[in-house]
Parts: sequence; structure tokens; C-alpha cells
Amino acid sequence: MSAGYMTSNLHAQRLYGLCRHRQLFLALVLICFVRFRISGAVGRLQLKESADSFQTRYQHDCIGSATLCSLRRSARRLTETAQPKLAATYMDSLLADFEAARKRLVGNFNKRSKVAVVYMCFERMEMIQQAMPAILRSDGLADFDFFISQDGGSRSIFDVTKLSIPSGTQYVFIHHPANLCAGLHHYFVKAFAFDIMGYDTLLVVEEDNVIHPQALQLLHRMAELSISEPEIGVVSLLDMDMSHFLDPVHYSEGLIRTVGTVGHLWVFGLHRSKYDAVRGYLRGYYEVIKGHDYRMKHEPPLRDAIVGLLQENGMEDTSVLSQDRWFIFSLAKSGFALRYQTLFRFFEPIGYYGLHFQYNQSQFFGVFGRGMFNGRIKPAAAFDVTKDPAHGQAIKATMRARLTTLYDKYWSGSPPPEGVVEEWYHGVLEGRLNGLEALQDVMRGKGLLQK
Repeated sequence: MSAGYMTSNLHAQRLYGLCRHRQLFLALVLICFVRFRISGAVGRLQLKESADSFQTRYQHDCIGSATLCSLRRSARRLTETAQPKLAATYMDSLLADFEAARKRLVGNFNKRSKVAVVYMCFERMEMIQQAMPAILRSDGLADFDFFISQDGGSRSIFDVTKLSIPSGTQYVFIHHPANLCAGLHHYFVKAFAFDIMGYDTLLVVEEDNVIHPQALQLLHRMAELSISEPEIGVVSLLDMDMSHFLDPVHYSEGLIRTVGTVGHLWVFGLHRSKYDAVRGYLRGYYEVIKGHDYRMKHEPPLRDAIVGLLQENGMEDTSVLSQDRWFIFSLAKSGFALRYQTLFRFFEPIGYYGLHFQYNQSQFFGVFGRGMFNGRIKPAAAFDVTKDPAHGQAIKATMRARLTTLYDKYWSGSPPPEGVVEEWYHGVLEGRLNGLEALQDVMRGKGLLQK
């Protein structure tokens, strides 16, 4: 081995050592650079929390050298490791004093409405850039109080890109100082609306849904109708497209009663009277999951803790551990086993990747389809189609006619089997028919002639 090579190798080792120490220093700087922000058109509030409630601010876009990218990823991993305890401390402080929480979260904001609209988001900007403008274009948005609740652990959505909010729009932006994950975030939204702020009705739109201009008005009307219905708990917009088999002229404002577990809670509403009935159950779930990494809810020890809670309360199916399923179970246990759901879809789901879905776009939209109801309705005219048998007969007649047309086209005039008509009719009234897949089944002849 030459002396020149040994000298070069020694210099390389020293340089590596310096770089390693520099990386550690930069990582500490990244971890210590923090910010907690709440803002709104009412007045942008800048709050600096104590060291115990700091949120790490990092640049998660990989721009720059490989070393800097590695440091950013390392800083994020360190931050996320600490998030569950930080999130629990933050949430406990809010729940301990509602008046103090209100001042901390919304500052001098004054309520103008009895209805809160909350847009829940995190960091999928390509979806947020489509979903939030749709909310801002909503008819009657000024009649509600609008809140943007962004989970912590990510840069502010207003820092990442320019989001245009119309002048005069009253809103409050809450950027949490910790990553609450879905479990704590959904509990926060309900406790915030009803306990901290004292609203009568809560309307929720999740990050990856583009809503119809009249969706919020319709959802609000549905929540109003639910008050006098002893079996109805939550209300929601249909997530599957059944429109091909329905008559929009007579039933675009139609509502159905479905089992609580049917369909997703991607856009939903809740009245205070229903929340009051399940408040204790929701708090119980919160106490079990707080301090844990909610993304690991299917692994011990959190899985065992949640299963224990489910079994203790008589829930036979313990395979689904999510906050949504516990919420629906809590409503059913309190006497609200059903939900109001729309017959037509008044939003377009676009969340083809995220916590629950890891599809490519073609797979996701192959299941859920594209688009939504594209007409205008009278939200105040929303009605329960299950209360009059004549509506059921009319819906079945329309379905039979649409199926007959399809069979004429794809099956040379063969009449649709009565079993198919009955099955799909009940699928519509129960909110479980995937109209896109049903249409494709007819076109492909998948098992239809045998029924």
C-alpha cells in the first residue's frame, strides 16, 4: 500500500467524521426549529407554545443534496416517534379546560352560526388543492362557521402552496402542534365542535373529497331531520354512485335509512343530541388510544387494548378497530343503529392513496368511479323515501326499466332476471349497491343470466 494512498484514506476518514458531526448538528437544528400557528380571516394569530408542546418544522420535500434529504427524513422519523405522547399531552390540555381551549384554538373569533363546518386535512396537497376550493364555492357557506383543522407533523398547507380564499370569507385555521393521526383527530373535531365551541350541528369533510356546491346545505338539512328520528344517529353523503339506476327528477333529494356500518364517513353530519348520547363512549376510546402510535392499532399493545374495550362493551366483531367503527357502534349501543344517507352521490372521492387506500388511480376510480350528481336540488325538500311504500315501488320500476334497456343492448333482448331486480333494488335502498360495478357486471354478463 502506497504512502500516498494511506494519506488520502486518512483524509477521507477525517472528512467523514466532520460530516457526521455536522449531520448530527443539523439534525438537532431541524428538530428544534418549531412553530405552532393558528390563523383566520378574523385575524391571524401567531402562538408560540411552551417547549413541551413544540412542533418540529421540517422541509419534507427532498430538495438539495442527498445528505440534506437524509437529515430531513431522520428529523421526521424522530419527530413522529415522539408524536403520540406529545399529542396526548396536547389533547388532555384542551379537554381539561374548554374555555381555555377555545381561546387557545380560535382566539377572538366570534360565532355567527349554530353550525360548524370542519375540513380535516393533513398533507396531501394535490387533493387539498381540489377539495378546499369546492368547500369555499359551497352555497350558503356564509351561513355556517368554517374551520380548517390540519393535523400536526407536517408543514402548514398555507406555506406549501398558495391557497386562494375569497375575500371576506370568515374562517379559522387550526394547525395542531402534534400529529394526532386519525383516531385523536376525529375525536378532537367532535369535542371541539360540541364541547369547546358549543355548536348544535357539526358537518365534516375529509381531506380527499370534492363536494357538490349544495352538499353542505343538504347535509345540514339531513342533520335537522335526524333530530326527531329516534333510530337515526349520524347522517352522511353516499360514497358509491347508484345514479344510473335512479330517477334524478323525483329522487335527487331522497334519503334512505341504512345500517350504520354501511358506507364510509367521508362527508358526514352529526347533531348535538346524538353526540351527547355517545360522548362517554368516545371519551373511553380516546383514553385507550392516546399515547400510542395510532398507525399501529393492528399491532400489540394498542390492538389488545382496543379489542379489550370492544369486548368489554359487548362488540362481537373485533376485527375492525378504527375510530369510525367505534363511533358507529357507540351510536347503535345508544339506540341510533341507523343513519340517513343520500340516494345520489353529492361528492367525488379522490383519495386513491393514503392511510386506508394504496391504489393507483385507475384501481381506485375503477371501484368508486368519477364525478358526482351534476344537477341542482332544493336541500330543504330532502325527504325519507322509506316512509312511503309508493316511493319504493317507483324506485323499483325505474330500476327495472334501466335494467331492461341494458339487457336489450348487451343480451339481445333477454329480460333481466327477477332475482337481479330484487337484489339491486334492496341494494339501492340499503345504500350498498355499487352502481359502477353493477353496470359493468351487466356489460360483461357476470353471473346475471343464472339469477
